[in-house]
Amino acid sequence: MNVRRVIVWVFSLAFGLATVFGALRLFDTDLERFALSNALLIFLSMGSLAFIWLDFVFRTNYLRS
Repeated sequence: MNVRRVIVWVFSLAFGLATVFGALRLFDTDLERFALSNALLIFLSMGSLAFIWLDFVFRTNYLRS
């Protein structure tokens, strides 16, 4: 169970970071022009979305406890 929980955390953090870099690449900008707050919002929202689905797939029951 602990291995699955670590996988959920690591992959959701990695997915959040990947989407931030993807958005920066998509809009052809950097953090100074895009604003750190916008990058943080993308990171948190997409990381949370990945966390929810990974919790469901791996049945770690984070959201039920």
